[in-house]
Amino acid sequence: MRVVVFPAYRENPFLGMMLGAAEREGAEIVDARTLDELEAALAERPAETVLHMHWTNPIAQSTNNPVVAARNAGRFRRMVRGAKQRGARVVWTVHNVLPHGAKHARVERGVHRFLAEAADRIHVMHPGTAALAAPHYALPGERIRHIPHPSYAGAVPPAVDRIAARERLAIEPEALAVLFLGQMRAYKGVLDLIDAAGRAAAQRPLVLLLAGNATPDETAAIDAALAAHPRLRAVRHLRFVDHAELPGWFAAADVVALPYRRILNSGSVLLAATYGVPALLPREAHLEADYGDQAWVTLFDGAEGLERALEQARVDDGAARAAALADAAAWTPEDASRALLGVLREALGER
Repeated sequence: MRVVVFPAYRENPFLGMMLGAAEREGAEIVDARTLDELEAALAERPAETVLHMHWTNPIAQSTNNPVVAARNAGRFRRMVRGAKQRGARVVWTVHNVLPHGAKHARVERGVHRFLAEAADRIHVMHPGTAALAAPHYALPGERIRHIPHPSYAGAVPPAVDRIAARERLAIEPEALAVLFLGQMRAYKGVLDLIDAAGRAAAQRPLVLLLAGNATPDETAAIDAALAAHPRLRAVRHLRFVDHAELPGWFAAADVVALPYRRILNSGSVLLAATYGVPALLPREAHLEADYGDQAWVTLFDGAEGLERALEQARVDDGAARAAALADAAAWTPEDASRALLGVLREALGER
């Protein structure tokens, strides 16, 4: 079996986690990050090849020009159709209904409709994905395979000492440390979190940990939001967080806040569980179905709900930490990668 991964964003550990079983079974993994690389990869040994499609961003979101976006989409469709005619198969992992902040929504919907038609198997990580996608495109139920997003157990560096991590950031023992980790995109609600944390900081000792890449515009917006709450202490690390740095940030945190405005599958939730850190999530129907009964997750409603959740969260909640770790151990990268290997084999007609 030959698996062409597109786009191969290897900085995201998800890809290595999900392909682990295929690699151990001897599959040849070919990474492609651009359309040129994809075209070259699909030209080789198509009858042995499965295109494992992930995010669609390199197709239409890589340009600000709508004409170029449409041209890229047409090229992508032609190369995938040609590869399938020569015997290749397609497995599509649906990460988002549509890319966050899609610049060319019409073109992007067309790409997703094409993938829904062309994919031999469609891997969803949430059972409600088809219903959430229905306003934009139809996912044929007979080709959908549900494999939940695994935890990151064994795929990220091990936990480090909590006391040392907090001392490094000068966090007082009684302060609630709230972590927001990842790219500081508007759809992730970082400004909403700063506002809610600023109000909650008037009621209790609270430190906001902001760790992840930010554009100059995003940095300016974050600085302005923090300036509006002078009583809120924030630790700003507005640049890429390397894997080796992850344990320190999670060890220092009491909760991870994920106030996303739109969320389908969030690896950040499972990353928090892997390090045994409770999470705050917006109360959306599909998230409530997944996490509503989890002792380590608090669901909140809107800005006021987030503020209340921050006011009520416990410092170093041992019971919630234990529940998070147990949940992370229940579905691991090894479990998920073996399930995906079965889907890849099914797409190729292997047993």
